[in-house]
Amino acid sequence: MRLARFVFRLRPEEAAALLFLVPTFYLTIAANLYAREAGVISARHPGGIPRLAAAVAILALLFALQKLLPGAPWVKALRETLPFLSCVFIYTNLHDTIGMVNPHDIHHFLDGLDRAIFGVQPVLWAEQFITPARTWWMQLFYLSFGLIAPSCSLILLVKRDWKRFREVTLGIITCFFMGYFLYVVFPAAPPRLVLVHEFTVNLRGYPSVVSSLSASAFELLPVDSRAAFPSLHGAISLLAMIYAWRHLRPWFWVLLPTSLGLWASTVYLRHHYTVDLFAGWLLAPVAFWVAPRLDAWWAARQRALGYEPARGAAGGAADRAPS
Repeated sequence: MRLARFVFRLRPEEAAALLFLVPTFYLTIAANLYAREAGVISARHPGGIPRLAAAVAILALLFALQKLLPGAPWVKALRETLPFLSCVFIYTNLHDTIGMVNPHDIHHFLDGLDRAIFGVQPVLWAEQFITPARTWWMQLFYLSFGLIAPSCSLILLVKRDWKRFREVTLGIITCFFMGYFLYVVFPAAPPRLVLVHEFTVNLRGYPSVVSSLSASAFELLPVDSRAAFPSLHGAISLLAMIYAWRHLRPWFWVLLPTSLGLWASTVYLRHHYTVDLFAGWLLAPVAFWVAPRLDAWWAARQRALGYEPARGAAGGAADRAPS
């Protein structure tokens, strides 16, 4: 009961961050130890601990500030924004630790599904279009995800439209965490790893330097990425467009071509199977529907326990009821 009372003093996105942080911290340590023993340590593994430590520090700072300065407007504003950063820190670590939890990979099924739908593997078919210039543009589109994901929230923050800011931010975070859960349930390595023996050119358009012998000897390790299904790049960008169409119509027309380029880049750069994008596009409207209902249910539980539902920087719990 004490645990429940503590959890429901938080917002749903804060509770989800804690739910994922504890096991992710453990798995990051386990992945580091495994990588060192296997001799495959890389920069991303040692960097995982500081990233998660930063997420813990962010949440601890927020908790302390709420105790010390509960009425300060800037503390309320921090509560609106910091959980998003914790969500991102978890994302950067999770894909390299899933193999330590669920060894039942589905990437060969996804590859087969792609081939059954299209008659070819789209990732391999896209090789004919590879040039250094296109790769540069595709990398730019792929990196644009870092701006697309928080863009609607940032615009609404600048406009001080707190009600819609809360709606959009919670929806994006909900989509992230739903995707994290699906990553664990359906572990899948990306095509750039699974299909390494089938690539004939590299992403500069030159003949692949991976020999058939070394490719056939390639073996996926538990610390290799398992964050292909669903594509959160596809899900979050589509969800951002949904919110932009609803609240920031001019911004939608900026997001549309950028997101189309992002989706193409996920296949061109060999990060996702096409069916991963399909799954991401299905996840976006589900998260859009779930987020306000989860928030309203959470607020009802808070009231049942005698707590005042956490308010945003402006507006109250009634603002969070689903429409």
